[in-house]
Amino acid sequence: MKFKPNNHLHVANRFVGSCFMALMLGHPGSSVLASSEDKQVTEATAAIDSDVSSQAKTGPAITGADAAHSAEKPVVKANRNLPPLPIEETGRVATLPESYPESWVMVDEASFFSMFGGKVIVLDVAETKHSKRIKGLVHKNLLGNFTQSKTRGEFYVLETFHARGGRGPREDVLAIYDKKTLSIKKELVWPKNNRMQALPERYAMALSGDEKLLYAANFDPAASFNVIDLNSQEIVAEIGTPGCVMTFPIGNRSVASLCNNGAIMTTKLNSNGSLASQIRSEPFFDTTDTPIFEHAVYIGGIAYFPSFKGLLHSFDMRGDEAKYLGSWDMLSEEDKKGKWRPSGLGLNDFDDAGLMYTVFQPDGHEGTQTHGGTQVWVFDPKTKQRVRVIDTPNWAISIAVTRGDNPLLIVTNGELNLDIFNAKDGSFVQTVSDFGNVTPLLVHKSY
Repeated sequence: MKFKPNNHLHVANRFVGSCFMALMLGHPGSSVLASSEDKQVTEATAAIDSDVSSQAKTGPAITGADAAHSAEKPVVKANRNLPPLPIEETGRVATLPESYPESWVMVDEASFFSMFGGKVIVLDVAETKHSKRIKGLVHKNLLGNFTQSKTRGEFYVLETFHARGGRGPREDVLAIYDKKTLSIKKELVWPKNNRMQALPERYAMALSGDEKLLYAANFDPAASFNVIDLNSQEIVAEIGTPGCVMTFPIGNRSVASLCNNGAIMTTKLNSNGSLASQIRSEPFFDTTDTPIFEHAVYIGGIAYFPSFKGLLHSFDMRGDEAKYLGSWDMLSEEDKKGKWRPSGLGLNDFDDAGLMYTVFQPDGHEGTQTHGGTQVWVFDPKTKQRVRVIDTPNWAISIAVTRGDNPLLIVTNGELNLDIFNAKDGSFVQTVSDFGNVTPLLVHKSY
């Protein structure tokens, strides 16, 4: 149905337009002269005013239909004897639990298309009511890095600001958040403004095994990492790692970084976080023929790195040095015929039972390693066997698995919403959308 204005409405609109022009051009007594058309509008307006004045005295004309309609609606009068409404409480601030429930996750929203609106969203993916899913959020500017503590009641956001929005002097800042109140406990300004800016990574920042130190990767393009003493909340060192990037924790005082020649570097620290020594391994993959993902999964102190073609490399990270344990093939001969390959951004995770989850795509080839896939394969690293396949009909770009005996598989799908599955049997639970998501490229289990 199209709205058709009547003559009175048309004249009234003309009148409003004339008033606007009078305000723009002048007021009575100014040198602006009214046109003949303006005079017609004025006369028509006077007629409307006369009509309204007449109705005020005699009442508006009521048709039979109007009378019947008004008769159906009883007149409701205000009851002056009712008590006043209670005064609404203001200034109330809620808090979150010290340990987040198992179904809560931390959504790393990159806001890739603007990068200024990034955030970390605390989200309950088991909640069926939309209004109750979001538990809180904090901002994360210009592809900020995120990690969280399991025991300290904190999480960490390392982000970048420019003095004039998208330009001007740069400042990198580490914010230490209280996970109960989502308030900032401390801000540390980066000395060199060289923190690594990249798509969300699980190990762009990491905590030491005893959670007394925080490691944060730098790349400008010289590679290094900063060491933060979390007890004193101070940056205690910047340690260069030439040709090697990322911060994979080893024990309580060592860090591993992947190198551009296919090796891994171990950086050993003193108790105060300063450099003790560095060791490079022999290359364990060919960067041209058998490249690997930098996305590691830690299970029982063993770090697993998948290759683009489905070979899985493992390192023992329980001591003070990364020890290579060898590799095994995630693909059967039948899988290789179908050209199945690992693919995605945050393409892997683990559950509390020690199973490893990885996104796979069929017909994979050179250049498709970040595209995502149609299935999530579940492996038991102890037996080196695939134990389950979960279909992801809406595509899978990144995944996460919640904690507990009944884990949920969270899949960032092709529409950049979250598909939730029962991780044990692969059954679909629900799709979670419209929670502030634009590009939720990585999801973290919460603690």
